[in-house]
Amino acid sequence: MPRRLAITGLYQAEFLEYADASLEPTQVLVKMEIASGKTGTTTAMFDNRVFAGQRFDQDMRLFVPDESVQSLPTREAPWITGTTGIGIVAAIGTDVTRWQVGNRVFGIMDIRETQVCHENLLWALGDIDPLTALCLEPAFVAFHCVRESNVRYGETVAIIGLGALGLLAVNMAREGGAETIIGIDPVASRRELALKLGADAVFDPIAGDAALAVHQYLHNLGVDVAIELSGSHAGLNTALRCARIGGTICSAGFYQGEAQGVWLGREWHHNRLTMIVPHGCGWGHVPRDYPRWDAHRARETIVSMMRQKRLHTDGIVNLELGFDESPQIFDRLRQHPEGVLKFAVQF
Repeated sequence: MPRRLAITGLYQAEFLEYADASLEPTQVLVKMEIASGKTGTTTAMFDNRVFAGQRFDQDMRLFVPDESVQSLPTREAPWITGTTGIGIVAAIGTDVTRWQVGNRVFGIMDIRETQVCHENLLWALGDIDPLTALCLEPAFVAFHCVRESNVRYGETVAIIGLGALGLLAVNMAREGGAETIIGIDPVASRRELALKLGADAVFDPIAGDAALAVHQYLHNLGVDVAIELSGSHAGLNTALRCARIGGTICSAGFYQGEAQGVWLGREWHHNRLTMIVPHGCGWGHVPRDYPRWDAHRARETIVSMMRQKRLHTDGIVNLELGFDESPQIFDRLRQHPEGVLKFAVQF
């Protein structure tokens, strides 16, 4: 039987066997070649404070107490590890028209040896670099961070947290015409990569007051837009302090626990800031500019940018593993989280 890499406990991944379901008429079976998964969001979920004893009621859009909720992974109820994959079409449903057996495709996929996908959620790889294709899912979040926070030609932007999402947001903001882009992250290698991908300046929040450095760099003005992708409350407070009066805070981090160190009575209150959470975070909603834009159009656009070589991802996938050694990924993330931006698993 084929195997999947599944999360079965805290920082624990192992192989589980599975059987592919029979193909529905519009589905495709893909034999996997390479796949990738989340790092920051997944490890944040191990904290378990957002969903502990709580259920998100979809009708009310409200968290309500529910002690029966299973909020941590087990072998009986594992979490998936993958987000994006590349493979070869091995079989097609009776009504599939977009693909033929033998086509090389990529899309939203798990880390498993075979994958059943709807035909419309796959794209031809063509001449797209495979490591760029693996950035489809994080690019989706970064895309909506930039678009929904209304980064326009000539804007000044700070991006707090230079993981895969933050680095992609740097590149997209540059491609979109931002005048000045400033990256903030404590990891030197990530700051260096941000400069290569389009940032004008970078600051270390551990070495000093990064928000003050941003204002000084901009001649005592803050940024028009601060995009927070670190997932830490300290990062969110830095974002609030980076913005100029009337600025926008795009809060995309998956924060755990109650906020500590976020001073809403300071810059937030006195500078009349606007805060948004972009599409791609959470679930059960549509983009802010729906129906002109929906998830399918966003992915089609991201793939088009990849084909045009306008989405630059060099260095973002910085760890490659063979499938048989992939269960060690969470040991790497636990021991050296700063060393892994995005990982790829080769089958």
